[in-house]
Amino acid sequence: MNILTQIPIGSKLKVQVNDEIVTLVEICFYPTRYKTTNESGKINYYRTHEVVIVESEEKSD
Repeated sequence: MNILTQIPIGSKLKVQVNDEIVTLVEICFYPTRYKTTNESGKINYYRTHEVVIVESEEKSD
């Protein structure tokens, strides 16, 4: 299980409501929200339970 406050910036997330794929720009706190951008550059904020991690930018050795 991923720690939802330690997801790498640039990770791809899927919005559960509309299945849109967005990119993580920033993690905001209290309450924890993700600042994201979509392909057209629109910025949206989602809470942790509103998205699913699709692809993480984590690098493995």
